[in-house]
Amino acid sequence: MSSDFIKEKIKDKPIDKKKLAKKLGYTVLIAIVFGAVSALVFGLVYSRVRKEEAPEVKEVELSGPESLSVSDDEMLSGDEIPSDEDSVSVGYAPSLSADEAGGDTVSADAASESENSAAQTIVNNITNKLDLTPESYAKLHRRLHDVALDAERSIVTVTGTTTDTDWFENTFENGNSTAGVIIADNGRQLLVLTDSRVTENADEISVRFADGTTAKAKIIKTDPDTSLQVVGIELTDIGDETKRQIESASLGSTTYASTVGTPVIAIGSPLGFLGSEGYGLITSMSQEEEMSDFNVHLLTTDIFGSENASGVVIDYNGKVMGVITTGYQPKDTSNLITTYSISDIKDVIENLANGKDRPYLGVVGTSVTEEAAAAHDMPKGAYVINVDADSPAMKAGIQSGDVITRIGTQIITDYSDYTKALTELAPEIETVVTVQRFSRGDYTELTFETELSKR
Repeated sequence: MSSDFIKEKIKDKPIDKKKLAKKLGYTVLIAIVFGAVSALVFGLVYSRVRKEEAPEVKEVELSGPESLSVSDDEMLSGDEIPSDEDSVSVGYAPSLSADEAGGDTVSADAASESENSAAQTIVNNITNKLDLTPESYAKLHRRLHDVALDAERSIVTVTGTTTDTDWFENTFENGNSTAGVIIADNGRQLLVLTDSRVTENADEISVRFADGTTAKAKIIKTDPDTSLQVVGIELTDIGDETKRQIESASLGSTTYASTVGTPVIAIGSPLGFLGSEGYGLITSMSQEEEMSDFNVHLLTTDIFGSENASGVVIDYNGKVMGVITTGYQPKDTSNLITTYSISDIKDVIENLANGKDRPYLGVVGTSVTEEAAAAHDMPKGAYVINVDADSPAMKAGIQSGDVITRIGTQIITDYSDYTKALTELAPEIETVVTVQRFSRGDYTELTFETELSKR
């Protein structure tokens, strides 16, 4: 007798793929949300901490113009000339009035003769008081060299390095160097004024200080008209010992009456190699270079220099009188050091140091002089020599030959007024430019609305 047994087989519950996919998707979504929230919180906290830790950046304000004249107390008289053993001071010769020359009322020739006689007396007192020898001359030059050495604490070497490959795919570096000058410390960075032609297209910029240490730098701002540039070095990248040995340059003042004839020293790289020096006089500042919206006087000297010269020119007090530039000299004086007048570029340097754009209209011009106004019956103002292509001035309709007499409500009587009026505005500001245009034998007033650009 046989019997059949019933066998029961328990099967696993089938996987619901749809539910599994939903769970997996939900888990991934939760993970993404959690990660995003974590990243956001971390970013906010990190940025807050960084902001609290980062030093505050101070606005750079360059010192105002300083007089180059020597006070009466500091002026050397015949009786106060030091002996050969004493230190020799370099001063400016005093000017004598007609009364001081010997009378209440004298003719021009007599006054001139008296002044020459008085000046000769002073010279004789100096030469009689001092036993001038070759050693005296050497001492004077050593003193001047000391002035240069002290000022060179603010001089650095700026190097722009580019990386390239040759035909065989070998990597190599090219480096160009120029002299730079320390101009300020904004609390976070040390700011250096230099020539942008060296750092142009550079992959890396480095600065070498007077003590031989180096640090990386980044471009803050460049002025396309002068090729001046300010680079910044993080203060945290500069050692304490280096900080003690360097200092910011002191800027002087360059006005026509007090500048021509000033004895100066060229430092940085006047001969085309760093550490060189040159001694001489400022011989002229009559040449004026016309740029977009401002003009710069060029200081010429009798100091021999290289066509690749760079650096600054200082007076005997160590104050910067000019920043060396090249390319503006006539061929017959191409080897004489020429600089931008420091007073004319202080505003430019200050904007560069603060990373600020300057308002740009695009007018190359000059002042209408009293003589020109009288001879040609012209209105006083800023005469337009040329307008830059695609500039706000060109787009507005301003033309060569126009005389700008007003910007907004600011009356313009010469080109310096024009430059000053622009600096008081800001980029992307709309303003009205009033001009006098010569037409049919007479000048007619026209107004142009324009929006300033940035430079």
